[in-house]
Amino acid sequence: MIEREITKIQYLEAAQQYGFTKRELELGFLKVSGFSNRRIAYMFGISEQTVKNHFTHIYEKAWVPGRKEFRELFLQEE
Repeated sequence: MIEREITKIQYLEAAQQYGFTKRELELGFLKVSGFSNRRIAYMFGISEQTVKNHFTHIYEKAWVPGRKEFRELFLQEE
C-alpha cells in the first residue's frame, strides 16, 4: 500500500479546527509525516514520555484513538 503524503498547508488547514497549541501543531505534523516518537523526542530535546503525553492530548482534542486515525483526518480533507 502506498501512503499519500500530507502537505504542511493541508495539515494546518485541517488542524486549525481542533484548537491545538503551537507545540501540538508541530508534533502532529511530524507524526503525520511518519516520524516516530523517539525521533520527535530527539529533534525537540525532550523525553519520549513527554512526546507520548503530548500525543495523548492531541488525540483527545481530535477525538481519535491513535496515530492511524489521526493521519486519516488529514487525508479525508482532499
